[in-house]
Amino acid sequence: MNGLGIKRCLALVAVALVAHAVSAQYVPSVKLGKKEKVPVKAGYWHRGNTFEHLDLSLSLGTSGIGVDLAMPVCEFAQVRVGYELMPHFKRHISADVMIGNEKSIQYDENRDRIETNYDRVRELIYKTYGYDMMPTIDMTSSITMNNFKFLVDIFPLSDNKKLHATIGFYWGPSQFAKIESDGSSTATLQAVSAYNKLYKAAVEGTGDPNLNYLKDYGPAGFPMGKRGDQDYKMTPGNQGVISIPVKTNSFKPYLGIGYEAVFSKKHDDLKFAVTGGLMFWGGKPSMVSPDGVNLTDDVSDIPGDMGSYVNFISKLKAFPVINFRFIKNIF
Repeated sequence: MNGLGIKRCLALVAVALVAHAVSAQYVPSVKLGKKEKVPVKAGYWHRGNTFEHLDLSLSLGTSGIGVDLAMPVCEFAQVRVGYELMPHFKRHISADVMIGNEKSIQYDENRDRIETNYDRVRELIYKTYGYDMMPTIDMTSSITMNNFKFLVDIFPLSDNKKLHATIGFYWGPSQFAKIESDGSSTATLQAVSAYNKLYKAAVEGTGDPNLNYLKDYGPAGFPMGKRGDQDYKMTPGNQGVISIPVKTNSFKPYLGIGYEAVFSKKHDDLKFAVTGGLMFWGGKPSMVSPDGVNLTDDVSDIPGDMGSYVNFISKLKAFPVINFRFIKNIF
């Protein structure tokens, strides 16, 4: 081989070595005929997503109308905080006026009205004070419940983030309802209070001697059943009104279950939830009358509308909570 042939061979070897080195350093990012997978964005529930998401929800249910904020704290739990307010639903209640143990309105066998001690007292009080004592009074019960809530939703099924158990508490004013006398009954309540002062003075011998006959009538009030072995009549407060707060504990533990899901796959940022549980009040609520008697504990056999109301309240040692929530994922 002459000198020119040797030079050509060396040049070809050099070119081959350079090409091999370049090909060793270059790796195509996409193989021929194959597409590289695009990373899938992590969903609402994933490992390490603590406080990464925030949900806003509006709720409607037996505990009122409310708003919640929720966010995951681990792979199987989320924390919810919110506030609920119950619309002020009202119910009308009536109670009879009674002088002593005698019914105010009585009739004979011919259905004609019989004059009673009530009629005599009504005339006396109207002439003396100008208050007209009616045979009944009207009262209104209303709900005043409102609570802050702190709840933890626990999703026990790793492959199902719909079913959950909920534990937490509600906290708010101890008064969740009240009964108050209507303005139309103010004159009757003041007449009852005025008569009881005259009756007390007659019993104690410090009043007008001409009114000593009132001792035989007995005190005036509103029959509320039995207090022990004695008949109990509720009397108005110092201001001539009736106000009965309905109270329970301010701190109320909660335990429930629920179901949460998206409305549709196209709108996975919109969800709904249905939950049910119990708000534990720590015993029966109290209803303390203006004269200091707890109607739910100290009195039995309460007649009429008031009796139905007190019996219902006495059974509510735990409050049933059923809520529907509309949820929007903020981020």
